[in-house]
Order: sequence, then C-alpha cells, then structure tokens
Amino acid sequence: MQQAEPYDWTETFWPLRVVLRRKTVARGLWEVDSWSAVRVESVRDEVHETQQVEPLPAQEDSQDYCWTGQGLELFLDERAAYRFNLSAEKPKLFVICTEDEEMGRVMRPYLVSASQDAAASYMDGGEEDVFAVPMPDAIQCWIEGFIARHGEPDLGLRSGKRRRYRGARKQESNHD
Repeated sequence: MQQAEPYDWTETFWPLRVVLRRKTVARGLWEVDSWSAVRVESVRDEVHETQQVEPLPAQEDSQDYCWTGQGLELFLDERAAYRFNLSAEKPKLFVICTEDEEMGRVMRPYLVSASQDAAASYMDGGEEDVFAVPMPDAIQCWIEGFIARHGEPDLGLRSGKRRRYRGARKQESNHD
C-alpha cells in the first residue's frame, strides 16, 4: 500500500476498503464456503489505484479478505433510495460481489451502494451475491449533505398532484 496525498474523493465518491469473510460450513456430507461482508472502512487517507486483496490472519474457522480500491459513488437519480435507507433505524451499505475463479473461488466485491433499489436489482439477477453491512456514521452524514445540496428527492406523493390526477380521471370518465 502506497502512502501519499489523501485520495481525491469528491462530493459523489467516497473511497472504501471492504472486508469479506469466508467460513467453511458442513452441509450434510459436504463442506461449502459461506461468505459474508464484515465491514466497510473509509480510506480517504490512502491511495489505491487498482483493486487489491490482502488475506488477513486466519481464524480457527474462517478467513477474512481485505479488498482495497473500492468506493461508494452517489447518483442524483437515486436520492429517494438514499433517503429511504437513511430513514431506517440502522442504515446499510450494500456490497455486491462475484466469485473470482482465477483466485480460487474467492468472493470479489465490485460495487458498493447505499441504494436498496440497486441492491435488489442485483439480487433479482441471481448471478451476484449481495451483502448488507452497517453504514458508518461519517458516510451517513456525507449522504445527508449530498441530498441537502441537491434537494430532497421528489417522490411524486404530493397531494396536489394526486388530486389533479384523480380529477383528470373523473373528467375522462364523464366524457365517455
């Protein structure tokens, strides 16, 4: 790891490190690997130009892998999903992973998102694994600031719009 100037994070990108855990569990006569995301950590003070993995010291029944070169990117059109996540009792970050066959079936994260909508779409696809981890407080504040700077998302639930819509439907049915 190269120590250098702080990472060039912006109002829409926050550099992260992701720690994944592989645990071997018995299922009947077979042993299989079970993966989980342990945590995400801020790495705003480090430079990681490419994705790298470092196995951490093994524990009795599991092995942790620390991935650098990850980041959380925010998008304007996902503000409603961010607001929904932040309004939860325990906001989460979602780590989307795929198995890396070249590395001996090690799970590799390739996206971190604060959007439950994005996570759900990857889960629906069935080809990736999606893990939820607690969102660090600093990232919650950063996302709140992002929403404050760009405005609260329009959820389309204003009563005036609904009334106009209902009124338009009544008028259409009266013309039939």
